[in-house]
Amino acid sequence: MKMRGFTHYISGLAAVTFFPSLVADLRMGILIPVIAAAAAYFPDFMDFKFGKFLSRRDYEIDPAPWDEKKHYAPKIVKIGELSEANRYQFFALRGIVREVLTKGSGVLSYSVVKEDGTVETVSEEYKSVVFTLDDGTGMITVEAFGDDYRFFEEEFGKIEEGKEMLVFGYIDVDDEGKLELVVSDAPHPQGIADTIARAIEEAYREGERIVKIHNIRLPGDVYRRFWVHLDPPKREVRVEMGPIVTPGGVSIGGEVPEYRRYGVAKVGVPFIKTYPKPTRVDSFSGPEIAFRRSEFRGRKVVKDRFLPWHHGFSHSMTMGLIIAAVVFAFFKLIGYSHALDLAVASMLGQWLHVFEDQLGFMGSNLFPPLTKDVIPGFKLGESGSGLTNFSTAWLMIALMIWNFNRFTQPRPIPVGDVELLLLLIWPSLIGFAIAVIKSFQLRKEVSRLMDYYTNLEAFEEMEEVGGI
Repeated sequence: MKMRGFTHYISGLAAVTFFPSLVADLRMGILIPVIAAAAAYFPDFMDFKFGKFLSRRDYEIDPAPWDEKKHYAPKIVKIGELSEANRYQFFALRGIVREVLTKGSGVLSYSVVKEDGTVETVSEEYKSVVFTLDDGTGMITVEAFGDDYRFFEEEFGKIEEGKEMLVFGYIDVDDEGKLELVVSDAPHPQGIADTIARAIEEAYREGERIVKIHNIRLPGDVYRRFWVHLDPPKREVRVEMGPIVTPGGVSIGGEVPEYRRYGVAKVGVPFIKTYPKPTRVDSFSGPEIAFRRSEFRGRKVVKDRFLPWHHGFSHSMTMGLIIAAVVFAFFKLIGYSHALDLAVASMLGQWLHVFEDQLGFMGSNLFPPLTKDVIPGFKLGESGSGLTNFSTAWLMIALMIWNFNRFTQPRPIPVGDVELLLLLIWPSLIGFAIAVIKSFQLRKEVSRLMDYYTNLEAFEEMEEVGGI
């Protein structure tokens, strides 16, 4: 799991309280020992304040670019600025209707991805309108059909030549290779799927590709949720466009029609997925995923690594030793009498951070340069688990109270050490016990999914029957 910054910080403070000399300094108002708490927070500080912005990105997928002034989508653009590179992106255009080309009905056929991942073709009748829009920099064909036609008709009424309007939708390319705007309230997920599939194939040839996927922020501080499914046995990337959600992730409706809900792209190389659930993108800034060529069961495959700039060297035990050395040297130089204790406490604080994060899924490379690969997490809980964060925070606060009581004479709480410790930490023990019990079910589900996501035999079967 990924512990909260507060949890890591108080873990560092808890480490301080195991040293009587540092506790005595705190009692006298000397705050230097708090450096150990800063050391405990240091790994995330480095990753999120520096590593995140210094990391390389080979692809930036921005399905709905923000308006620079309003900081939400859709961005109002000029027709003359658009190109095929903008295909499937969500924009708004302002212009004048030059000609109504067609208005009528027909039959719409589209693919629907079922829960088991199979694709079904569905046909239904629809109404549509097609017209040209001119904004002075160019002219583009605008098309509204299906559910989007009904919305369009309610919003704009009768379409007439010479009418000025602001219309939004995603950019597409027609059969003649010309750009068109398809009226919609979201980008088409096909563009996301195509780019990720291309990155996986390039990683197989070149070694690595890093992809940044931006979120979709809409007016009113709400977001369009979507999911990225990597399906190794079928060798495909599926992207599902979802509902509108609040910053807290609560759905408030706005489901997209079935005919533009899914984007599916085939991948021509073997790959496996290391985290057994789809990647959800909504109110946060959007994930970064590294696709790296590696060996798996004797075969060359591509593996995914979520947030490649996170849980790197900063989250290693080696970094704890470096922090201890730097803290000791600096505070010894300025004459702090307890520099050694502070250095050890700082190292323990950073190590606690590493251990707490190791309880989850991501894992870390714990002993670089002696080790090169990430050691998988213990899978005790998923990212942001309130139960495990609460249990850890309570445990650290309990240890601080216990240590302050031990190192105070006369003792404020006149109870034996073992009895007091048990009295203080029992809520944490219950919380961790519940987490462990839940983790068995979680591990079972993860194991089942990982058997699927790492099924290399499926690659071979598909190749034999021409399924790729």
